[in-house]
Amino acid sequence: MAFFATLKAAVNIATSQSYDIDWREPKVKEAAIVHWEEVKAAADPALPLAGLRLTAEQKSKLDELLKGESVFPDQPTDELLDGMPDAIPSASLNRICGSIIDNCLNNHNHAVVAASDDVAIQRASLVVVPAFSRYLRSVASLHDAEPVWSAPLDTVCIHVQRGELIYVGVVSREVAALEVLELLEGVQQALGEYIGHVTELTLKENFATVYQLLSEMVDSGSAVTTDTAVLRGLVPVPSLVDRVIENVAGIGMRAERRPAVNTSSTPWRAPGIRHTNNEIFVDVVERIDATVEAGGAVAAYDVSGDISCNARLTGMPDLLLAVNRADAMDDVAFHPCVRAARWDAERVIAFVPPDGQFKLASFHVAADPAASPLLPLRLHAATSRLPDQSHAIEISADAGHTAGRPVEKIHVRVPLPANAYNIRVQCKAGSHTVSNVRLPQVEWSLKALRPTERGARLTIHYLLRAPSASEPPLSAGNELGAQAAFVDFEVAGYSISSLKVESLKLLRESYKIFKGVRYVTKAGSFQLRF
Repeated sequence: MAFFATLKAAVNIATSQSYDIDWREPKVKEAAIVHWEEVKAAADPALPLAGLRLTAEQKSKLDELLKGESVFPDQPTDELLDGMPDAIPSASLNRICGSIIDNCLNNHNHAVVAASDDVAIQRASLVVVPAFSRYLRSVASLHDAEPVWSAPLDTVCIHVQRGELIYVGVVSREVAALEVLELLEGVQQALGEYIGHVTELTLKENFATVYQLLSEMVDSGSAVTTDTAVLRGLVPVPSLVDRVIENVAGIGMRAERRPAVNTSSTPWRAPGIRHTNNEIFVDVVERIDATVEAGGAVAAYDVSGDISCNARLTGMPDLLLAVNRADAMDDVAFHPCVRAARWDAERVIAFVPPDGQFKLASFHVAADPAASPLLPLRLHAATSRLPDQSHAIEISADAGHTAGRPVEKIHVRVPLPANAYNIRVQCKAGSHTVSNVRLPQVEWSLKALRPTERGARLTIHYLLRAPSASEPPLSAGNELGAQAAFVDFEVAGYSISSLKVESLKLLRESYKIFKGVRYVTKAGSFQLRF
């Protein structure tokens, strides 16, 4: 088969057109990265032929670039692309895969060279994003992907995963990673308010609106605003009629409506808002970041939270919100509508709310050194090596400190070593799945655990395959087996920090409002070590 592939390559080279391509130009390197699979498919069979025409120095250089292999690597490196013109004559490169590069450079749909900001955009879409997608496919689970990943062309990909979508920011200069993460969170929240449930389908259906939103939120690579109260003054919220017109007449054919821009002292709230029912709902969501040892001891513990609101109030209401443990709220970040001076002086949150959903505050709960950490879910793990050389993991879960409320939506993910096989799972409560898509892992799901009920138990047995002589030796982690489990859960109606909303008063308006407060405690970065 290799002989026929080489023979076919010889015929293709003999009959191919000659191209004048400078393989040292940056645009040519970018095109080669984008179409590397095609370049590799064309070049690999021709390497034996090219070797016959190389000088001793060129052969040595080519062997160094290929690291002793007879074919090109699956992923190109900067060293390979920079050294390839020195190892293989440009005339040979042009005949072997010049047509691929020429089509890429001249096809307007895949142009690599553009003007001004379009260059960065096309580099990101043609080179960086495909490389980032390949990286995501290489990890065992999307949860294991690094939030900040070094990408080609001296760029960095910063991403967050929300639901079934991944939001990626491509950064080409020095910038605070938290700033990009906050921008991506704001983009996700803004899209959710405009188009509802954000999926690949809804993004396509509302493409015109999404494009306008992104244009207003980011300008020339700099974040402008993600406040939906401000964005509603710039981009009209799509209606059902607009969507019908776009589907029938085409995108951009709907009647142009110029939204009113709010230039008042409260840009987050437009004047003249009217609602039939005046109501406000407050959600206090707390997240527990913890590392639990196998015996149940807590090695690391931290609690943070958000106060989110959904306000539908008439006029220009002034609200005053008081909490019972204001001194325990540390590192507080408020929405621009909050009067920070009032918080500093009286420890109350005074604000004129935006209309609709918004995040009022983010906070960190100050730790009490004298108090022991409280966990809504108690976990224990035991690992052993059985006489048949199989590894065993036993995980038990019980409801902990929940004020009598059930722990719901429990999900335990146990990544296994890459060389694990013959995986057997036993559990009497809940359901489990064994996945081998990227790397072996076991997932265990429980609907609820109540304090009055017995705990649940999961047992995993597996074997480790020894590497062959041609494979690299096992790492220390693979020899020891699985190292940790990652846990998600949720407790509705419960605050782990005992933070409560004491009062919510309405000022400057005479009508009565309906108020609702909801508390949720959930797992953040929660890990059980073995």
